[in-house]
Amino acid sequence: MPKKELDLSFLIQPVEEFELPSRGLHYKDSILKKGKLHCRPWVSTDEKLIDKFNRGNFYDILKRLVKNVLEEKIDVDELTTGDFFYLLNMIRSISYGSVYMIKRTCPSCDSNITVPVDLYDFPIKFLEDESKEPFEVTLPKSGIIIKYRLPRLRDSIEATEKSQFEAKRLGVSISPDSYKMVRCIEEMTLPNKENTILTQKDDFAVMLHKIWPIIQGIDILKFRSEIDKHDHGVVENIEIKCPECESKFEQGPVLTYEFFRPSSGGSELNS
Repeated sequence: MPKKELDLSFLIQPVEEFELPSRGLHYKDSILKKGKLHCRPWVSTDEKLIDKFNRGNFYDILKRLVKNVLEEKIDVDELTTGDFFYLLNMIRSISYGSVYMIKRTCPSCDSNITVPVDLYDFPIKFLEDESKEPFEVTLPKSGIIIKYRLPRLRDSIEATEKSQFEAKRLGVSISPDSYKMVRCIEEMTLPNKENTILTQKDDFAVMLHKIWPIIQGIDILKFRSEIDKHDHGVVENIEIKCPECESKFEQGPVLTYEFFRPSSGGSELNS
């Protein structure tokens, strides 16, 4: 006899609410501006994505692992990198627990060790400053005035993919870090006679290939430090003890196979 329609409601995963470290202060999307998102744990269909990880689709898989479990319909690419990786850590925690193992070399005794990391031990930095994007900074050496926004996930993805492509196409070396920083510049005012204004929309290639390569280090350091002022999410390491020599060292959360699916491994995923 055919079975009655099965009641599988007991398998429905609970949804948890998370306050975004950015508090939604720099989003235009009405949902993200609320500063809170709701996620369920990963299930077996999500875990199958892990098997598809490779160097070329790393960020695409990460995006799907977050997007699949979000109750809200948002463009994941628009999340700040701080919010995105905070959510990834929290989804891992509610899916498998907050503790996972990391294989690494002790900086004191050079032993190959396996140590536990608890994601809940990492302090979370929430944005307090309610000033709005774009921010503005004058570079001390060149006098260039920059209006900028905070890095988004799409900037990290594009920096990883396109900087390599353009380096091959143009025969120049473009680091992902430089690419990402220039992507955050919405407007650049040059201190020349014309006070030329360059924009992200029309002049990205000029800023990246003609101006940024000859910017002095002190200016780059200043710009990076200005962006860092708005860091949020997991921005501090925790202290770990070596099981061999018992010395202590700092450790951040890293994306290992253990992170995504509990195992006896701990090998780091390549991005």
